[in-house]
Amino acid sequence: MRKISISVFVLAASVVIPASAAAQMTWTDKGYVSVTVGGQASSRTLTTAPEFTLYDETGTFATSQKVGGGAFFDIGGGYKVWQNLVLGISYSHVGSTTDAVIAAQVPDPAVFDHPRAITTTLSDAHYGENAVHFSAVWMIPVTDLIDVGVSAGPSVFMISQDLPTGLEVTEPVPTVSSVTSAATKKTVAGFNMGVDVTYLLTKKIGAGLLARYTRGSVDFPGSSDSLTVGGFQLGVGLRYRF
Repeated sequence: MRKISISVFVLAASVVIPASAAAQMTWTDKGYVSVTVGGQASSRTLTTAPEFTLYDETGTFATSQKVGGGAFFDIGGGYKVWQNLVLGISYSHVGSTTDAVIAAQVPDPAVFDHPRAITTTLSDAHYGENAVHFSAVWMIPVTDLIDVGVSAGPSVFMISQDLPTGLEVTEPVPTVSSVTSAATKKTVAGFNMGVDVTYLLTKKIGAGLLARYTRGSVDFPGSSDSLTVGGFQLGVGLRYRF
């Protein structure tokens, strides 16, 4: 996916630079609406070590799971404010579901401060990444049918992640009967930058190719390292000009 992203940006640059150097054409539309579907790369491993209470004593988890990659959906729009400059806003969603591997230290019901090691999984732990992207877009008409939008701006990420909160254990040999969990929600700031190439099929409707990089950072309870959110997105969709 990294090779694909580099190729897309290089291709866009090879189109944009000669076109802008030759003559700056005016983007004549007032604005646009876009709908895009595609994939987001850069899944990461989230590790946490939260605590829980059992038998009036504190136990600990050590969890590990893959988060962040998968299919994405984006809808947005923009309005021209000056020459070829468009102010845009879009909403995107990425979600994934994986099993979280858990290594727990479980208190003993009879002996205080005598934890026992248990391994289990939290099935179908959900990761949700909703983001609002604000961007300044410079529209570059390449031909009568093709234009390129080069964009950058701040993003707001709204993250939801299922994390384990407790265990139900059967004794005397400790066996996990169930794992309880809850969605931990965080809102953080980040940034976005990208290139959107549109080929007009009619005077107002076109097909688009979006290559965009988004990034933010979030801290979860019990995690020693910040989790990087966002990533490289590559998608196709419809564009409407007005």
